[in-house]
Amino acid sequence: MLTTVLRLADVWSWWAILWAPLFVLAVGSAAYEWLLTVRSRWHLGPMEWVLLVVAHLALATSLLLVLGLPSR
Repeated sequence: MLTTVLRLADVWSWWAILWAPLFVLAVGSAAYEWLLTVRSRWHLGPMEWVLLVVAHLALATSLLLVLGLPSR
């Protein structure tokens, strides 16, 4: 089925197939990280909170760039 989709579709289908597992991994790891953060919320130091926010902002920015949402 994958070869049929790739044969009938354009080049963007290749990118979707290549990026889909990475997207699922990123969303899953972010969800798991937030679950762990909620459990140990009061055990995080201020620098750990800053790193957590920066990591999530970087993930959101990279997803927006991959999807081409910001107008250039």
